[in-house]
Amino acid sequence: MYEEIGAIIGRGFSTWRHNLGICVPFVLDVIAIGLLVMILFISIIGTVPEAFTNIENVPPEDLIQAFEQKGMVVGAYIILFFVLALLVSSFFTAGATGMARSANATGFSSLGEMWSAGKRYCIRLFSVSLLSLIIYAIAVLVVSALFVPFVSMESLSKIAQAPEQVEPGLVALVIAWILAVCLILIVISLALAVVSPAIVVDSLGAISGIRASMRFFRENIFDVFLLWLVTLGLSMAFSIIGIFFEGTGLEGLWSTAGGIFSVLVIAPLTTIWWTRLYMSRTGKDLHRYDRAYTV
Repeated sequence: MYEEIGAIIGRGFSTWRHNLGICVPFVLDVIAIGLLVMILFISIIGTVPEAFTNIENVPPEDLIQAFEQKGMVVGAYIILFFVLALLVSSFFTAGATGMARSANATGFSSLGEMWSAGKRYCIRLFSVSLLSLIIYAIAVLVVSALFVPFVSMESLSKIAQAPEQVEPGLVALVIAWILAVCLILIVISLALAVVSPAIVVDSLGAISGIRASMRFFRENIFDVFLLWLVTLGLSMAFSIIGIFFEGTGLEGLWSTAGGIFSVLVIAPLTTIWWTRLYMSRTGKDLHRYDRAYTV
C-alpha cells in the first residue's frame, strides 16, 4: 500500500499514539547498557584498584605502570563490554522493529512481538552492526587517503598548536577533508537507514538486509532523505531549545529531560516511521488508522 511521505509521518504518529508501549524496548536497552557500564567499571576497579583508591597519593608513573601491567585484561573487559552492548542493543532494536511492523500492519503491537522479533533477528542485526562499522571505517580510510598526499602529520600538528600561523590553503584543505568524511558518513547512514525494517519485515539475512537497504535508498532517495531530515530535526529540537537555558542552572535538568524524551518518544516514533516507509514502498499491507488519523 503506497503512501506519500506526509501520510507516513502523520499516520505513523497516530500509530505511535495508540502504541506507546513501543518505547519499552528502548527503555530496557538503556537499563541494560547502564548495568553493563556498572559491571565494566567494577571490573576495571578490581583489576587496577590503585587507579581509583587513594589516587591523590599515587604517583602518575605508578598509575601508568599499573595500567601497562593490566592493560590486556582491561582491554579484554572493554572489548567484551562493546560486544555485549552491541548484542543487547541489537536484540532490543529488532524487538522494537518487530513491534513497529505489527503496529503498522494491524494497528496494534505487544511485548510478545518484541521478544519474538528480538530472539529471531538479534544475531542478524548484531552482524549488521559489525559490518556497518567496517563499512564506515573503510569509507573514512578511503576518503582520508585521497587527502594524505596534501596533508601531513606535521601540518596537522601545526594547525593544532598554532592555527593562526598556518596557511589558509592548508586550513581549507583540512576543512574539506572533514566535510568529505562527514558527507560520506551521512550517505552511508542514509543507505543503511532501513536495514532493520528490511531484515525484520522481510526476514532477510545480514548481507541481504544491507543490500536491500541500499537498493531501497537508490530507489527512494528523496523520501529517505526527507524522513532523515525530519528525524534529525526532531532529535535536535531539544538541543536547540537547550541553548536558551545556558547560564540559568537548568542545563542539567533540560539535558536529562531531552534524554528521557529521546527514549520515550523520538526513538519509538522514528522506528515506526522508518518501518512504515519500508513497508509502504515494498507493497506491504498497512493499517490506515483512518479514525485515529483524524486530528
